Amino acid sequence: MLNTCAELFVENLKSKNLNFECGTTKSGDSVVEFPYSGKVAKMFFGGNDGGYLSIYVVYERVPEDKLSDVIFACNELNCRYKWVTFYVDSDNDVVLHDDAILSVSNAADEAFELLVRILKIGDEVKPDIMRAIYA
Repeated sequence: MLNTCAELFVENLKSKNLNFECGTTKSGDSVVEFPYSGKVAKMFFGGNDGGYLSIYVVYERVPEDKLSDVIFACNELNCRYKWVTFYVDSDNDVVLHDDAILSVSNAADEAFELLVRILKIGDEVKPDIMRAIYA
């Protein structure tokens, strides 16, 4: 069973006829997975009524020999973009991440706005990330 904010967000996605998957983690958080351009945005709704939102997009795998170049690129992107953080995780994946606090009164619209924002930023930074990995 989804928590309140996740349920409101899912209803918003359904009203827009968008594809997604949803469920619950072992810890009881609600998770909504939204596919986009060959990637998946994972949205975790936790806390009371699901008011704590964390969004993660695993963007691209980084070869060992390019780690320092990609970490440098992530640092530059973190200076340019304030709504999303960029980092390389322990699996050598570039990850785009955002956290937010939602209220039940605005959860559906706010979560959707944040999803669109992180996906749009992902599109904008693609040349920078690809250049760091493949140049």
